[in-house]
Amino acid sequence: MRRSGPVVACALAAIVVIGAAVLRIATPDQTPIADRLVVVLIAAALLMAALLALPRAQAVSWAAATVAAALGAIEVVAAVRVLEPTATGSAWRDLSTIATLSLVAAAWIAAVYAARSWQAASRASRAAVFAVAMGVAGTIAASFWAIAASGQVVAPGELSPLRTAARIGLVTIAGGLLVGIARDLLPLVRRAFEQSRSAADQGSSGRLWRFVAALADELLPGRVADRRRAAEDERARLAADLHALVLPELRRAAATAEAAGMPAEAQVDLRRALEDVEQLMHERQSIVLEQFGLVAALEWLAERTEERSPLRVELELDGDVPDQPGAIDRVVARAAFRIALLALDNVVRHAGATTATIRVMANPDGLRLQVLDDGAGMASDSRDGRGIGDMRAAAAASGGTVEVTLGDRSRVEAAWPSGSRRA
Repeated sequence: MRRSGPVVACALAAIVVIGAAVLRIATPDQTPIADRLVVVLIAAALLMAALLALPRAQAVSWAAATVAAALGAIEVVAAVRVLEPTATGSAWRDLSTIATLSLVAAAWIAAVYAARSWQAASRASRAAVFAVAMGVAGTIAASFWAIAASGQVVAPGELSPLRTAARIGLVTIAGGLLVGIARDLLPLVRRAFEQSRSAADQGSSGRLWRFVAALADELLPGRVADRRRAAEDERARLAADLHALVLPELRRAAATAEAAGMPAEAQVDLRRALEDVEQLMHERQSIVLEQFGLVAALEWLAERTEERSPLRVELELDGDVPDQPGAIDRVVARAAFRIALLALDNVVRHAGATTATIRVMANPDGLRLQVLDDGAGMASDSRDGRGIGDMRAAAAASGGTVEVTLGDRSRVEAAWPSGSRRA
C-alpha cells in the first residue's frame, strides 16, 4: 500500500480532472473554452507534479494529487450546476451522480493522505484523522441524498442537496489536506529545530539561519544527497592521489632506508608512516572498489585483513550477487565496503576471534551484507564506540539499515532495498 497508494490516488485524481474537462467543454457557455479550462489546467499541472514526485517524494505526490482532485471536483460540481436548468429526469440524476462521485473520490484521497503511517500517528493525529473519516462518511451520505433528491425543486435561498454534499465534501478535503501536510511537516520542523538547537553557535540570528538551512535539508533531501555524493567523490579523489603519488614515494623511501642501512628507528618510522597512509587511504575509499566493484573490494579486504592479523576471513556470496564494476549503486557499494571494513576492524581489535565471515546476499528484495565472527564478543566499552556509530551513519546515508548484535559470535547485518542494484 505504501507504493500503490499514491498511484491509485493519482489515477482517481486523473479521472476526476478528465471528467471536469469534459463537462466544462460540454457546458453551454459563451465564455471561451480556454477561460473555462483554467482551473482544470491547473489541476492537470498539479497531477503531473504528483506523478513526477512519486518516486522520491511521496508526501509531495499525495498533497499534489489531493489538491488536483479537489480542484477537479469543484469544477465538476460547478459544471453540473450550470447544466442544471437544462437537465431533467434521468439526465439530472446522472449529472448528480457524476458530481457526487467526484466529491467522494477527492474526499477519499484526502482521507487516505491524512491517515498514512497510521501506526506511527500520535493521539492527536489519530483524532484528526478520525474527524476526516467522519467527513468522508458525511460526504457519502449527502451524496446519496443528492442523487435521491435530484428531481426535487428547491425553494429560492435554500441549499440544494448537491450543494450540501459539495460543502461537506470540500470541508472534508480541506481537513484531510491540512492534517496530511501537518503530519508530514511537523516531524521535519522538529528535527530541524533540534539540529539548530544543538549547533555550536547559540546566537539568535545564527540559530535562525541554521534552522532555515536544516529545514531546507529536511524538505529537499536531494541537497543532502548531493553534498554526500560530493564528499564521497572527494574521498575517492583523495584516495586515488594517495595511491598514485604518496604511497610510491613512501615505499621508495622505506626501501632506500633499508638498503642504506639507516638506523632501525628511522626504518620503523618510515614503515609506520607507510602503514598510516595506507590505512587512511583505505578508510577514505578503496581503489579496488572504485575500479573493480564491491565483490573484488571485499576479496581484497579479506586478504588484507589476513595479512595484517591472525584472523582468517571467508567471503561467501549467496544469490545472484553482481560482480561487475558499477553493477551495484556506487553509494551503496561504498557504504557496504566501509561497514565491512569497520566491522572487521572491530573483530580484530575486540572480539578475540579466529575466523570471520563476510556474507553478501542479493535477491529481488535488495542487497544484504553480514559480517560474523566466532569470537567471545566485543568489550563492553566498545558498544558506544565510533566504529558502530560510523556503520550506522554509512548505512543511513546510503538508504540502508544496519543491526549490530554484540556478545558471543557478534554479528553486523546491513540491508539495502532493491533500488540499490543496477543490474
